[in-house]
Amino acid sequence: MVAILTPRTLEKRPYRLRCRFKIEPHPRLERLATEKVRVAEQFVSDMRKQGWVHDNRHPFVMKGPFTPIIPITLHPRRMPTAREMLAGVMRGERYRDNAPSEASLVVPLMQADYWEFEIAAVFIRTQILTEYPDAHEEQH
Repeated sequence: MVAILTPRTLEKRPYRLRCRFKIEPHPRLERLATEKVRVAEQFVSDMRKQGWVHDNRHPFVMKGPFTPIIPITLHPRRMPTAREMLAGVMRGERYRDNAPSEASLVVPLMQADYWEFEIAAVFIRTQILTEYPDAHEEQH
């Protein structure tokens, strides 16, 4: 459930919000400028739908390029319990974690299939959203 907290003074607080976009590697400056404007317009439009107002006094700031980060889901191996290891330990077996790393390697920027750039802008909102659990979700 989402609750809306409104300060008594109704003063507006600025927040710097960020979004990232993908683009082909080694873009021309004209292409990058065009994409920046398109993404900035979409960013402002999406934030307006959520109740945010863009503060025009602060310009958009673009940073990048960044190497794309691909999220992965790790499935850890099951570690035997002490009871399961007891017989092996008594025989002299050693239980060490010699498994290969499950983390993926990050591709160098010059070898990446696409680059990511980040746009930051200042937005204002009078209402602060906070989330708290429903009654059926709170179990002690």
